[in-house]
Amino acid sequence: MKFIPLLLICIFLTVTSNAHIHTSQTTTPKFDSLLTLFEKKEISDSLRIEIALELSWLNRNVSPDNAFLYAKIAEDFSKENQLKKLEVKGIAFQGIALRNKGEYQRAMKKFMLGLDKSNSIDAEEDQAYSHINIASVNIYQENYDEATVHLEMAEVLANKLKDYRILGYIFTNYGRVYGGTGLYNKAVKNFNKALELREKENDIYGQVVTYSDIGNVYLEIGDVDQALKYLTASLELNEKNVHDADNMVSTLTDIAVIYREKEKFRKAIHYAKKAADISVNSGLRHMALNAFMELKTIERLRGKYDQALRYDDLIELYRDSIFNEDIRLKLAEMNVRYLVEQRTKENEILKKDKEINEIMLERQTVISFSAFILILILCLFVYFLFIENKNKKVVNNKLQLQKNELEMQSIEIKRINTLLKAKSQDMMDSINYAKGIQSAILPNWSYVKQFIPNSFVFFEPRDIVSGDFYWYKQIDEQRAILIAADCTGHGVPGGFMSMVGETALEYIVDSQDIYEPSKILEELHSRLSSILRQKKSGNMDGMEIAICLIDQEAETVQFAGAGMSMTIVNNKGHEIIKGANRGVGGVNSFSTAPTYVFDLKPSNMFFLYSDGYADQFGGPKGKKMKSPNFRKILEACYQIPFKDQKQFIKTQFDSWKGDEDQVDDVMVIGFSC
Repeated sequence: MKFIPLLLICIFLTVTSNAHIHTSQTTTPKFDSLLTLFEKKEISDSLRIEIALELSWLNRNVSPDNAFLYAKIAEDFSKENQLKKLEVKGIAFQGIALRNKGEYQRAMKKFMLGLDKSNSIDAEEDQAYSHINIASVNIYQENYDEATVHLEMAEVLANKLKDYRILGYIFTNYGRVYGGTGLYNKAVKNFNKALELREKENDIYGQVVTYSDIGNVYLEIGDVDQALKYLTASLELNEKNVHDADNMVSTLTDIAVIYREKEKFRKAIHYAKKAADISVNSGLRHMALNAFMELKTIERLRGKYDQALRYDDLIELYRDSIFNEDIRLKLAEMNVRYLVEQRTKENEILKKDKEINEIMLERQTVISFSAFILILILCLFVYFLFIENKNKKVVNNKLQLQKNELEMQSIEIKRINTLLKAKSQDMMDSINYAKGIQSAILPNWSYVKQFIPNSFVFFEPRDIVSGDFYWYKQIDEQRAILIAADCTGHGVPGGFMSMVGETALEYIVDSQDIYEPSKILEELHSRLSSILRQKKSGNMDGMEIAICLIDQEAETVQFAGAGMSMTIVNNKGHEIIKGANRGVGGVNSFSTAPTYVFDLKPSNMFFLYSDGYADQFGGPKGKKMKSPNFRKILEACYQIPFKDQKQFIKTQFDSWKGDEDQVDDVMVIGFSC
């Protein structure tokens, strides 16, 4: 056994022992037996590498710092023994540990290094896994195009190898790409492909993960019954065959959340307590903390405030425990790295001493040779000095000519910049004029408040002119129509489209006396297709739109939407009223959208909105807000006095956006009787 890897193992074992790294986080019979075998000095290097990789894998979720160190030991031993395939695995496992810690740039470097090394030894299986790992980091960072490229490369290799287990990983990650981009049907289709392959390979752990992935997709789109079905399947398969505590606790917590949202509190408590028990027994502190926080939330919703307060004590206890454990892990990692660096420095000093001795032995030869070289250089210097003086005048003349040319080019550039500035100013003046026209067309909200006092509009174009617009028309003393629309595009193209839409609505409502929301949608689709000559041109421009007919005498709100939904919030939570699947306009025919009728009463708050608010990037991680978080903001808005609601919506948006650029036009309309 080589000296340096043995030293590294001794250092690592000493530090982990002193820092108490191997706590109940990973203490299982399998882990304990592997650790005991790993610490034995008489085992072979190849076996020690395999054990280090297995220990790294067991630690990857519960203690990524330990996982990284075990993988580093595996890499170093593999280098010493020239076991290149195991070296690639050690590098890959380091990347997985870094990815699980959220250090995506360092993880990507490891995965790219692993890909290069697997290419150099023509290891196609390792190449495929490297591409999958690189794709996974891109998925975490929402770089879905990059992820897709690497998954396609992995798929070519997997098909060549006819390796269905690799294909299972590939389709799983395809599903996560589609889920992240909102293409939920494609996500489910790819997860089902992965499930079919994993059943064929009898990959029970893979089936557990895939059932959970499908359940999470249905949870994202609000289909809690389907979500519950797949999450339950994942849980049952895990309990029966795998006993993987990480996945089990995560699934139990998701199921508890579903039952809590269904207000089935007894079942919610059952699953949350089960998650907490497994987390505590397995030493999964972060997961235990989440389970206790969910139990606290459930008890508060049930009105059991005393029980909720008891969970506060457990929450604080586990927060302190996690904090102390994180400190111990960081100190252990620092100690290992320090000792390894010290050993490296010692080796460098020895190497330098050797080099100095070699230099001393060769000094005489070097001095003689240097003297000869010096004389030769002096001769050459005199020769080149003569040539330089001879050519100096020629060079100076060329430089003067180049200077004159540069001065002429500078004058021309200044002239072009002046012209561009003038053109730019003309363009901005035109766009600002267009903004004035659009502002004049939009209804004055004070007129809306005369009919609906409890109403507001938060309107924030991304550019100077907007593709979002709102429209209002009072039919008589008791009825009025309120519309929110999101046109194709934003900026100037969206602004033109919004004016086309407003003109068409004036004709439909004023000239044709059409008031029923679904009829307005049908007529608007026909008008847009005709105005834009879409059947001949193939033009697909249009708009997503939500229409409300407010009848104060009947105390009702009639709603129909095309590509746009309405959310109703009351003291029971929120309800999403979906419109037709696609907007109006384009060459395709428009399916009839139903008109829904709701009570106009003080307990109901109605919201119409474009997708710009929920699509905004921001927050602590620079991610998209998404619809579930947006609906939580609407529920919170309902709880505050009406006069402050518009400012609340604006403040929440600005806080989420922070320093990020606004990605789309934003519009939120709220009203109640």
